[in-house]
Amino acid sequence: MASQCRSLSFSSDDNGQSNFRGKLLTIDSKLGSQDVEALKFLCRDCISHKELEKASSASDIFDHLLAEEQLSEEDSFFLAELLYLIKQKSLLRLLNQTKEQVESLLPTRGRVSLFRKL
Repeated sequence: MASQCRSLSFSSDDNGQSNFRGKLLTIDSKLGSQDVEALKFLCRDCISHKELEKASSASDIFDHLLAEEQLSEEDSFFLAELLYLIKQKSLLRLLNQTKEQVESLLPTRGRVSLFRKL
């Protein structure tokens, strides 16, 4: 079963995919435990409670989002939205996004419920 899940560790994927996973690892290393708890709260509507309880790092959350195809190199906006909401706007550059780009796309592409943003 573990072989079916995509892991953030580097594999023999093409260079772009490894680069994206490297960015996710960098983001994980920059987030503290409070950030991880905030990510868990924001993801409660899209990741099961059981999975969130097991998550001990941002990498665990990213792995789940990747496995469920809620996050990909081609569409990393959900992660950009999460980083924006937990006030880690400096990390948006790793996703080739700016604060302004995320703000302009939130009304149409935002996935986090208003309740979670309060």
